[in-house]
Amino acid sequence: MAGTTMNANEALLWAVGSDMPKPPMMLNTLTMYPPMIEAESSPGRRRMLQQQLDQVVEQANGLRAREEAEVFDLANGGAACDCAPGEPCCLKEFVIEDSEDASRKVTWPVVENGPRTLFLTCKDPYGGQPSAKAKLKITSKEDCKQGREGVPSLQPSSFADDNSVIPDSDERIVTTPFQMPALSGKILPPEVITAVYILGLAIQASTYRGRSLPSAGPCQCVGMGTGGLLVCPLPHAKLEAELEGSLGITIFSSRLPSMSAKLTGKITGEVGNQTLEFEKSGEAEEKDAPETRAEEAAREGSPLITFIEDIQDAMNGLAGESGSADALRGPQQDEFGSSIGIELRLGLKIGNLELKGKEASPDLSLALSGCEVTYGLAVTGKMDLLDLFLSRFPRGPEIRRRLANSDNAVSASAQCAIEVGGEGDLSYGIGDIASLTIGNPDDWEARFEEIEQTFTAQAKITGKVYAEARIEAETWFFKAEAAAGASVSTGWHFGGRVVRSAGSSRKIERLYHFEGIILRAYATVSVSAAGSKSDSSSDVFGDYASSRSVSGGVTSTSNLAEPDYTVEIMPPEGEEDGWA
Repeated sequence: MAGTTMNANEALLWAVGSDMPKPPMMLNTLTMYPPMIEAESSPGRRRMLQQQLDQVVEQANGLRAREEAEVFDLANGGAACDCAPGEPCCLKEFVIEDSEDASRKVTWPVVENGPRTLFLTCKDPYGGQPSAKAKLKITSKEDCKQGREGVPSLQPSSFADDNSVIPDSDERIVTTPFQMPALSGKILPPEVITAVYILGLAIQASTYRGRSLPSAGPCQCVGMGTGGLLVCPLPHAKLEAELEGSLGITIFSSRLPSMSAKLTGKITGEVGNQTLEFEKSGEAEEKDAPETRAEEAAREGSPLITFIEDIQDAMNGLAGESGSADALRGPQQDEFGSSIGIELRLGLKIGNLELKGKEASPDLSLALSGCEVTYGLAVTGKMDLLDLFLSRFPRGPEIRRRLANSDNAVSASAQCAIEVGGEGDLSYGIGDIASLTIGNPDDWEARFEEIEQTFTAQAKITGKVYAEARIEAETWFFKAEAAAGASVSTGWHFGGRVVRSAGSSRKIERLYHFEGIILRAYATVSVSAAGSKSDSSSDVFGDYASSRSVSGGVTSTSNLAEPDYTVEIMPPEGEEDGWA
């Protein structure tokens, strides 16, 4: 192993086991940057973090080379022993094994193409997370030929409970980095979220790749070099589910959303340290819903949940915009019955999902069959945008003052509302596999490509806006447009899909685009000595030509070719084809 160049993971193993003085941030960078790079969505930021990590790895390689040179450059001009970094010296052999099954283990030194990582499924609670125990044990050793104190021994790193040196053997605790989402259910019941989450997690190859894993390396005469063993902790999972029904959420401009659910079916099983026991027989339930998205909404392995919450957040945003700090409170506020309803039709089937350790192997076995998640979506409702409208319309402050003064209210009026409607279809399908070995073999990731895995989701919510404002005899009729075009409606576009990227790997892409809302106002003045009145509101939504109306000998003229005012109610957001 001497003279070989370490990668980031090997550099971390060397750094935690070496007595060589190191720069203060080296351990922190080697520990934290790999998972940060994996989680980073910005290509520029990811590239910058990778460059910084590469620099630290280069530093570590230089320090290790100096360490080796110092060990062999003794006063008598020769080495005190024939040890080589990363190879047996005074420490001949050690193992990391599953504390519950000694047949499941990895052994150092690692033979060519042999397993280096022990995969454990975590179930017992520790510090609020599912955990498992690994036994670290020296199985063969000799006295140090240089007489160094505390050598040979094992140096653990990134274990949950204790990372002190192990002179002979000890048990250490690992916890899974995958947080269970059951306490943050929003639209879906927590048990359903957990089931969908673990289903997605189980079939993501990235789930099983190293992300600053717990590790242990040999402390011996010449340090640990590039040797060492790893532990990959994953949540224990065993699930069965069959569920169908509908869930609804109603969003208001003046109070928190409410939820209702009507589900039939059950979910049973275990995930991590949780037992899932969920059974419904179709009774409708109602409760208040959180108003904003939880931080962990974009959870890995649950693209459907993220998609649905995108829609809820967009509708929450519309409701929030429609109520301003100095909002008018009066009979007009309830006139439109401001609320938007989102109904989700749900089907969830998991015939069998089980992730468990393989006997006499450091790897895991994944069994999966009869799995399917289907959703249907419907959005309907009407939202009063009066406050939003008056805060943008140039004559809005005057209308507000008159409406606030009961004596002058009769001389002013305004209304603005948006009717929304939309639907979409979502599906998430997974093919059956009787059993798949996950872990050290090279071919298991390729096997994932053989599993039929699809995710498609598409929804468009349209909004038709109508508005009118009046001060005494002066009236404005409004035509609504999307900011990007001249349609009479606006729209929210949502999408999700699985695409193949370079190397035939899959990734989830999302789309969000809001067209914005613009109102164009056309003023009409119509006064009759006889008290009669006419207007041209119907013409405003026609050909936009000049119109004339005659009443009681008085003529009223409106030039509808050019608007008197252009009011941007809500700006556009996102890109029309901005898949990311």
